[in-house]
Amino acid sequence: MTDFEATLRAKLARNAELAREREQAEVEMDRVISDQRAAEERAAAERAEAQKARHAELVEHLKALVLQLKESSPETFIVRTGWTQSGEEFITKLSTRLLEPARSLFIELDRDDDEVLARWTSDLGNTIELWRLVEMTPQMLAELVVQVADQEAWRGRSAPPPFPGARA
Repeated sequence: MTDFEATLRAKLARNAELAREREQAEVEMDRVISDQRAAEERAAAERAEAQKARHAELVEHLKALVLQLKESSPETFIVRTGWTQSGEEFITKLSTRLLEPARSLFIELDRDDDEVLARWTSDLGNTIELWRLVEMTPQMLAELVVQVADQEAWRGRSAPPPFPGARA
């Protein structure tokens, strides 16, 4: 065997070895990409489940709060709650009777859009605020509902009181 044949055989063997290594690297890269996609899908599913659980927690808490408000003074507060036809949003509207200034608080807990919307409509003007579900706490919901009844929070104001978390 000549030097040329030996060199050629070595090069061909090295080429075959490089091809096997490249194939193994491609298989490994495909596995890593597949694992990453699966991890991303699991994380998205976990986020969606956590979002659903958070929405359900806030809905139950809000239902309990507005029931307490209504029971505290049925002649003073008008309470409307319910689900939208799609079942995606839980809506609450709290209005006052006999209180000055007149005011209404609209709260929408939107599961699929991951939002909580609160809107004041009052004789002093209108304001609106938007949070993500994870940003809204049961305590903030309680503060909103208490603001409906809190005459001190409304006395002497030229606009609705600040939303929970908006205070400086």
